[in-house]
Amino acid sequence: MRRGIILICLLALVLAPIPVTAQQPSPITIAVQAGIDGEGTYRPGYWFPVWITLANDGADRQVLIEWRSFGDQGSHQHYRIDLPGGARKRIVLPVVHTETRQALLVTTADGVEVEQQRVPLNPLRDDLHTLGLLSSDPAVLSSLSTANFAVIPLDPALIADDPLLLAAFDVIAVRDLTTDLRPEQRAALLNWVQQGGTLLVGGGTAGETAIRAFADMLPVTVGPLQRGVSVAALERLSGLDGLTNFVPNLTANMVTLRPDARPVTDDSLVSRREVGAGTIIFAAFDLGALRASPAERNLWTNVLSVQPRIAIGPGLRKVFTNLPWDQLNVPLFQHPSTTTLLLLIGAYIVVIGPIQFLILRRWRRLEWAWISTPLLIVTFLGGTFAMGYLLRGSQVQMVQLSMIQTASGNTSALATTLVGVFAPQRQSYTFTFAESAFVSAARRFDESTLSTEYSDTGVTIPDLVLDASDFRTLIVEQSTTNPIQLSHRLERDNQGWRGTLTNTGSTDLYDAMLVWQNEMQWIGRLAPGAEVTINLQDGNDNFLRDFMPGVDGTLFYHTGIIENMFWSIFLPNSSDVRFQIDGPRFPGDQVYLIGWSNEVSPVMQVNSNASTLRGETLYIIELR
Repeated sequence: MRRGIILICLLALVLAPIPVTAQQPSPITIAVQAGIDGEGTYRPGYWFPVWITLANDGADRQVLIEWRSFGDQGSHQHYRIDLPGGARKRIVLPVVHTETRQALLVTTADGVEVEQQRVPLNPLRDDLHTLGLLSSDPAVLSSLSTANFAVIPLDPALIADDPLLLAAFDVIAVRDLTTDLRPEQRAALLNWVQQGGTLLVGGGTAGETAIRAFADMLPVTVGPLQRGVSVAALERLSGLDGLTNFVPNLTANMVTLRPDARPVTDDSLVSRREVGAGTIIFAAFDLGALRASPAERNLWTNVLSVQPRIAIGPGLRKVFTNLPWDQLNVPLFQHPSTTTLLLLIGAYIVVIGPIQFLILRRWRRLEWAWISTPLLIVTFLGGTFAMGYLLRGSQVQMVQLSMIQTASGNTSALATTLVGVFAPQRQSYTFTFAESAFVSAARRFDESTLSTEYSDTGVTIPDLVLDASDFRTLIVEQSTTNPIQLSHRLERDNQGWRGTLTNTGSTDLYDAMLVWQNEMQWIGRLAPGAEVTINLQDGNDNFLRDFMPGVDGTLFYHTGIIENMFWSIFLPNSSDVRFQIDGPRFPGDQVYLIGWSNEVSPVMQVNSNASTLRGETLYIIELR
């Protein structure tokens, strides 16, 4: 009976309701908008922004935001930020992926996890041109979706301040702006154009805000609106008859062409201006005015005429290759000669063999060999280790190949730098970069994870453990100033290009060449003040086929690097049929100057200490 009572009491205690204190909600709230459109869209291999808005209704906290991808290997991004009580901050985390459809955003505050968010991602197809649309009507230019374009509506507030975060776009079309652009956004758009982008701005009844935002960049001076404008020139440009039936009464702005611009149509309804390596196009009418016509798709396809661009960073991230990186693996210290190694081995054999025996026999202590032999082995091993340590040194060594892409007359340039870091000792290293640097890992066969941390003060890779004699490679991309000043005169005839080229700057270029598609003219050295005659003839097909007499004693094998870039990066990413059949060629109809310089600027610092840097810079400059 007593046992029954005890059992009933125990069951009552177990089954009795236990009061539970409700978990307090976190005082930190996080809102995420990822992708070039804020909806998760991204172009594989290209950087895209992740906009993160944080608010703190509690005490001061230090917040760490971690972006983890599902499926991609190679790099993880973090952002560390101080978030005082009552503060609200918005940050941009630059992210790059090649093949993932989902990511995880993990937020911790003072080491305690606050929240996890799964972020869906939508990778674009590689064979599509990417067109970003700034318009209150997202259906504008939708006909281009059937013409090899991905038309992506954009929010003006999500236009990034860095041209690298805009590089995924081939075209940005502006019909109207729902909010004004900040000066930093305008500067980034102009920089993006100079690096090869196409900016299309519309006028007409809907284009007032767009014209006001870009008035100083446009190829025309924009005047008042005019009704009843003929569409005959637009009809001829589209190649289809009957446009008048769909647009009987077009309203367009009166325009005056600027000196450096040219008309696309006879009546300047459409005009264009070359800005650096890119183009700004102005349509004097509403970009949505032709949407009812079957001619709209043909018209805009002919107007935009998107040219392929040289995308070095995305190519290194999208294609499995070790070829460019093998060029970085140059000798960073003097190896012992074969003679030295043979002498060391011979001395070891002689000392531990006959010399030891003769000495011990003379002392009549042959039994000491049990002690002397291990001591001699340890001595030689220690000497060998000391020799290796002295040869490696104690200072971190870096080798750097910078590739600068720009256009003649540009003030800005895009720098893609391949960095190799040689670690002399096994220890933890911290790499520090400029605040504007975007750091990633190449897609290699021996790929390993890279963790990059961003903050308000800069970019770092903290606490990276490297073994002794380990060699780590990175890609560092950033916008920079253009150090090359050129003056040129180019004229096209039936046989190719003619003219002159002068180096008006202070940078000495060597192993220089002019390239037009797959035609090459070898220059050699282009010293400051030097002038050369341009004679690029069609029909030679000699780019990377004729012998190129490079300078002796250079750090890198220049021809090998250019060949590797084309065959392992440009060729797999090119949709140009001629490229696939005829071999390496530069994109489009532009003329490029390719040249090398032994001047190199360090893009990173290791452990805040001095390090040895060797490198060269390859310039790819569009002349026309």
